[in-house]
Amino acid sequence: MTQETLIQAAIAVLLLPLVSYLVQLAAGRRLPRQGDWLATGFLGLAFVLALTIALYFLSAFDQTLVYSANFQWLNLGKDWSIQIGLKLDNLSAVTLAMVTLISFLVHLFSIAYLHDDDRYATYFGYLGLFTFSMLGIVLSDNLFSMYMFWELVGLSSYLLIGFWFHKKEAAAASTKAFVTNRIGDIGMWLGILILWSQFYTVNLDEIASGIQNGQFTLSTGWLTLGGILLFMGAVGKSAQFPLHVWLPDAMEGPTPVSALIHAATMVAAGVYFIARVFIILTPDALTVIAVVGAFTAFMAATMALTQNDIKRILAYSTVSQLGYMIMGLGVGAYSAAVFHLFTHAFFKAALFLGSGAVIYAMHHEQDIREMGGLRKKLPVTFVTYLIATSALAGLPLFSGFLSKDAIIAGGWGWASFQGGGWYTLIPSLGLAAALLTAFYMGRQVFLVFFGEPRNQDKFDHAHEVPAVMWIPLVVLSVLSLFPVFSLNPLAGDSGWFMNLIPSLQSVVPGVDGAARLAGLAELTHHAHWTTVVSSILMTLTGLAIAFVIYMKKAVDADKLAASLRPLYLMSFNKWYFDELYEVTVVRGNIVLAKVSAFFDTFVIDFLVNVTGFIVGFFGLLVRKFQTGKVQSYIAFAVIGILVFFVLKGIL
Repeated sequence: MTQETLIQAAIAVLLLPLVSYLVQLAAGRRLPRQGDWLATGFLGLAFVLALTIALYFLSAFDQTLVYSANFQWLNLGKDWSIQIGLKLDNLSAVTLAMVTLISFLVHLFSIAYLHDDDRYATYFGYLGLFTFSMLGIVLSDNLFSMYMFWELVGLSSYLLIGFWFHKKEAAAASTKAFVTNRIGDIGMWLGILILWSQFYTVNLDEIASGIQNGQFTLSTGWLTLGGILLFMGAVGKSAQFPLHVWLPDAMEGPTPVSALIHAATMVAAGVYFIARVFIILTPDALTVIAVVGAFTAFMAATMALTQNDIKRILAYSTVSQLGYMIMGLGVGAYSAAVFHLFTHAFFKAALFLGSGAVIYAMHHEQDIREMGGLRKKLPVTFVTYLIATSALAGLPLFSGFLSKDAIIAGGWGWASFQGGGWYTLIPSLGLAAALLTAFYMGRQVFLVFFGEPRNQDKFDHAHEVPAVMWIPLVVLSVLSLFPVFSLNPLAGDSGWFMNLIPSLQSVVPGVDGAARLAGLAELTHHAHWTTVVSSILMTLTGLAIAFVIYMKKAVDADKLAASLRPLYLMSFNKWYFDELYEVTVVRGNIVLAKVSAFFDTFVIDFLVNVTGFIVGFFGLLVRKFQTGKVQSYIAFAVIGILVFFVLKGIL
């Protein structure tokens, strides 16, 4: 395939979901089946084209292969022109395939899941807009167009999370997601402005080249600040501490939407963005990123321990796994972090769609305490869910084990590179999160699929979902097995993906990028087997504890919760972040609004009214002298002159 053909195919992949959105918006209700077949067909075609592009890059065996096309979008002078365009390389090519595949499967799953919804056609339109927005981020070669698509992702997520806007919770969740993301986006925009002020370009390759050539005239501290500000955008989109609070509430949207948001689109955007700007991030900025990611991974895992909503458990799991990816980028394990982005996309989409199948079969029951024994009623869903859970928990023979352990090994290598000390806390939090992940996913699987039914009526009416729903589960569960990425079940770096997406070296002035990359790689290699053993032990320990409590019932879960009540409440109430933000941010804004209203009413309005009164008063006085007679004006002038000379003589 020629470069021109590949570029045209990429543009087609980008535009097909947009066409789907426009058709559904304009004529969806008048089409047969309200256009679900057309929207799904558009995404299926987009996936075929994206897969063709990805296979071309895979077959090239060239890590440096890049195709690009751009045009001048704005020209305001020699130094004030903006070029925007698209970039095709290994990362964007495989990401295109991943996003379009999961979006296509979500479309397919939604045909049965939302078949009786009143806004069925609109829903498929929103899915197209969401997919278009994410693909725009993937293909952008510059910060400006990436930011535009970034904001469009925020808009489309608002529409989908609040799709059932008649529900108060859904409306509130969509607003919360939109506002929280705007906070991070402000920081991201400021970071873009810092880079623009130095290079007068938003093209990522040109910025990297400028930094490498020493054209960044500000101090390294400014470059660090710029990197942290850019990272703020990812903190919002990828739900990292402290802007993580929106993601669990996003469960109020339809379950297929949750799969799309939590697997391939919105939350993946933040990680993808940091991967794109990785080479211009200073070591200090990367340290901040590593700390935030590791803390988020551990924090969210503790929150998932005590949740009872099947989707909410998976939501906190998503926050935790995103923390792993961010931590991986922060410690320099670039390939491992991107690898986990892909493995997580498949097994998390399988889990969310699987939870949707369970909810569908249980007549929209989401409380895992009302389930039990469903493996007998939902055999296909059970097997696929078990495979995806094993991948998430990080068991050997599954994809999640390969990528997660590569990140933790990278953390140990980075800690050694930094000289140990407190840096070892980063990979330690990753291992702790691995134990907690195995426990809460084991708890979920045991309560949902094993034991006796706890709601006999709903259990009796439960049945396996139709093929249009379980086929996506089978496809995604197969993609969660280790041979898809590496023939070595204990080492992802020997597989095609890790070799396709090589680690990158820094171009920051004063940093020997090649030496840093080589040093991290060497230390990470030495930490590999230690990480493998410790990670497996942590995972098995977490599963064993869940088995003892929820299968063998050797320990009463309620009594255990009562004995650990402070910790239990801390977990159940999500570390009280929502309450804290309610007391500080929300109420603070309300108080500020009331103070502003008071000031506006009793100060601003008072001053305006007084000014108007004074002007009006003097207007009345002056009007007495406006007689319209020339004789009067001459008399006033003479009197004025006489008064002037009298006063001058007195003074």
